[in-house]
Amino acid sequence: MLGEGGICSVCFSDFEPFPAGDEEEGRGEMSPHVRSTAIAFRYEGRASQAVQRLKYSRVTSLAEEMARLLAEAFDTSGIPQPDAFVPVPIHWTRWCARGFNQSELLCAQLKCAEVRSDLLRRVRATRSQAGLTLEERRTNLRGAFRASAEVKGASLVLVDDVRTSGATAIECARTLLEAGAIDVSLLAFSGA
Repeated sequence: MLGEGGICSVCFSDFEPFPAGDEEEGRGEMSPHVRSTAIAFRYEGRASQAVQRLKYSRVTSLAEEMARLLAEAFDTSGIPQPDAFVPVPIHWTRWCARGFNQSELLCAQLKCAEVRSDLLRRVRATRSQAGLTLEERRTNLRGAFRASAEVKGASLVLVDDVRTSGATAIECARTLLEAGAIDVSLLAFSGA
């Protein structure tokens, strides 16, 4: 059950795993930008409640367990060990309002490579993607990110809380690849 402090361990066990193989469904839209995709849970029920409570209700106590579950998903994903994990950035205005980047919090238990929040920045504020069509999402995100020159020659894994249409991952990956990254994969806590 949802409690005041977050979600109990029994409820975490109720999260519905994202079916193996479904990560690649719709991946054609992400090719050639995103090499591999791993998604831990379906974005429904308790998993969507956890993401929404973390993001919008600022229940950051959920982040530790969510990060542990995401690390387990990565360990069994088959995605090659990256040079770095890159949390999908939020614009500074959103960071000031929220006080944290949920994707960065979800990286806390990823141990096989360093987390590099400095490799990708959101340089333009965008409206919320919720309720937008795929084309509107792509237009909304165009030019919203800038990559550091340090990505040159690196194999990277983007980390996000939710993958819906893939538009955010595509734009982030495109930006990183144009800056010289060798390849980019996606690790998401949940997916629709």
